[in-house]
This record gives sequence, C-alpha cells and structure tokens, in this order.
Amino acid sequence: MSPHDFASRVVPTVVLFAVTLVCVLRRPRGWHEAYWTCGGAALALGLGLVRPAEALATLEAGREALLFLLALLLLSLLLDKSGFFEWAAIVCARASHGEGRRLYRNFFLLGAVVTISLSLDTTAVLLTPLVLVCVQRIGLPGRPFVILCALVSNVASMLLPVSNLTNLLLVHLTRASFGHFVAVQLLPQAALLAVLAAGLLVRYRQEIPVRFDVATLPEPTSVVPDGPFFRGALGVLAAVLVGYFLASRLDFPVWAVAFAGVTALLVLAVVRGVLKPAWFLELPVGIFPFVAGLFVLVRAVENLRLEGPAVVWLERPHSTLALLAGTTGATAVLSNALNNLPAVLLARSVLDAAAAPPPAVYGTLLGANVGPCLGVYGSLATVLVLDAARRRGLDVRGMELARLGLWLTPLLLLAGGAALWLVLGV
Repeated sequence: MSPHDFASRVVPTVVLFAVTLVCVLRRPRGWHEAYWTCGGAALALGLGLVRPAEALATLEAGREALLFLLALLLLSLLLDKSGFFEWAAIVCARASHGEGRRLYRNFFLLGAVVTISLSLDTTAVLLTPLVLVCVQRIGLPGRPFVILCALVSNVASMLLPVSNLTNLLLVHLTRASFGHFVAVQLLPQAALLAVLAAGLLVRYRQEIPVRFDVATLPEPTSVVPDGPFFRGALGVLAAVLVGYFLASRLDFPVWAVAFAGVTALLVLAVVRGVLKPAWFLELPVGIFPFVAGLFVLVRAVENLRLEGPAVVWLERPHSTLALLAGTTGATAVLSNALNNLPAVLLARSVLDAAAAPPPAVYGTLLGANVGPCLGVYGSLATVLVLDAARRRGLDVRGMELARLGLWLTPLLLLAGGAALWLVLGV
C-alpha cells in the first residue's frame, strides 16, 4: 500500500470507525446510537470511503436479517401487550415457593427461554425490568439478578438463528437448514447454560437470601389485560417456533413465518378490541438506522482489503479443532475490542471470501455470542440490561461484570468449543 493510499484511505477510515464505535457505546449527550452510525456512514460516503452503489449492495445483503429483526420486534411488542412477560415473571416468582435460590434458578430458565425464542434484545429490554420489579417488591438484592439477565441474554443466544442478530447475519454461511443449525447448536447451548448456571451460583449463593415472602406478589392473572388475547399470544408464539422448522423444509423464508404470527396477533387484537395505535410508538425503530449505518461503516473498513491474512489462513486445510479454536478466539477478542455486531460484520466478509467451512462459522458465532461476557461493551444487550437497571435505581458497576467475566468467560468458551468439536469433529 502506497503512503498516499495510507494517508487518504486507511487513516480516515480507521479513525472514523473508531470514533463512531466510541460514540455508540458512550452515547455522548444521550443521543441514540443511530445518530452516530448514520453520521459516520454519511461521512464515509462524503469522503469517498464507500461508493453509494456499495452501500446499497451492503444493505441489500442484510435485507432478510433486517426483515426478521422487524418481525421479532413486532412479535415481542404484541406479546408484551398481552401481558405475557409480566405474567411469566410472576409465575416464576410464585413457583419458587419463597426460596431465594429457586427464584434465581427460575429467572435463569425464563431468561434463557425468552432469549432463545425471541432474541437477547427482548430479554434485555422487556424482561429485565420485570424481573427487577419482582425482586424489588419482595425485598431481594437486585444486583445478582441484573448480572443474571446480562449474561443469560448473551449466553443463551446460540441455539436458534433468531436468537441473535449475529446469528441471522451468519446462518447462511453454515449452509444448514433451520433444523440442522439447531441440531448442531443444541449440545453447545446446553453446555454453555450449565456452566453459566454453575458459575452464577458459585458467585452469588451467599448474596441471595434463603427465604422471602411470596405473599407480596400479585396473582399472575391480574396482569393479563384480556384473557383470549393472552391465550392467543401463547398459541401464536408456539406456532411460530414450530413454523421455523417447517419453513426451512418447504424452502419458505423464516422471516415470513414471524410476520405471519404478527399478522395473526394483530387480527386477534382488533377482534378483541384491545389494539391501540400508541403501542407502536414503543417499537425501537432506531435499531434499523443504527444497523444500516453500521453496515455502511463496516463496508468502508472492508474496502481497505486488510482481511488478506485471515482469508489465507482460512483457505488452508485445518482440523476442526484448529478452525474452532482460531475463529472462536479471534472473534471473542474482536467482539470485546469493537463490539460483537461490527465484529460479526467484518467476520462475515472474511468467511465469505474464504468460502470457509461450517466449523469456522460456528466458531465465529461462539466467539461473538459468548465472548462479550468478558465486559460491558462487547454486546449492546449487556449495555441495555445495565441501563434498564439504572432506570430502576440500581447502578451495577461494569467492573463487577468484568471481574466475573474474567474467569467465567474462558470457561464458557472452552465448554462451548468442546461441545462444538464433539458435534462437528468426532
């Protein structure tokens, strides 16, 4: 690369990308992340670091992932309005029969189920505040439950393609059907959840009271605004999850299955007379310009053609264990340095250019989904959980999460990697 190219392209691209990421994670003046990624993308276009045709092609490549994300956001919103999340939180709390550790276990399982079926962002944004409301109402310390929500939202996001946007961006590179993807990820996901549950219990067993008074909690049915709409929401959620598996067999886009569920719930809400236009004002639409701007910024970095050594390494013959170790480690480091979403966008171009075998893609997903447990800024879901806790008057320091992640994250990566190796390499 000539000194002129370095000065005219590399320096402004790297500086622009780094400054944008810092602004996204720190949110100066409280501005939404989308302002910073869209502003960075506009500067990249204005400086000629990305051509308009390249930007459009990049957005087109991510179209199906964004459609799926929109469908999941709408589905989660309608489930929330049916009373599902608050009902589930109260059921978990009452089912603990006043035992603190059983409550912790129940919320762990609830967080895992919500993350797997509706994505980690749903756990972060919708479930976390409800868990904290329950915990504060019965007088338990909130910090262990905040850490639980932050970690389970990341660690439980491996199983389904819909569990995380990172999965949606990479699933096509595995060349697997929906069902086969789940079959590969089932053992790793189980191993990860087992290690996480054990680690959290070891760390917080002394801080969770043995008993609490369950009588302070309301009846679960008291938070359901309309019984038929609530029951219909449960049925639609179950049908959508089954539909994901059937759709891949019928060569039908799985995002369309999610939209079908949304349509069914909207019709039911209209029939029951409970639909309110104001609901849709709560939809976090800012995530779409945020992701679109990030796509364009990552394309500017890709235009530097710095991925050569990684592509060459992936094109060489490697054992399954070497592929898993290399891609998991590299993506985990990159996720903590950049945040896991831009890390996956960069990894996607490398994996695609190298026509990487499936083990490299699954290793990348493991590093991107679990690696961010090392600290606060590796995943936006973690940032959202801590922000939700602050709004409830509970300030959990990032250093506490980092101290836990320092020893727990390597154990999680080793357990997930070993399970993947057993599934793919033995």
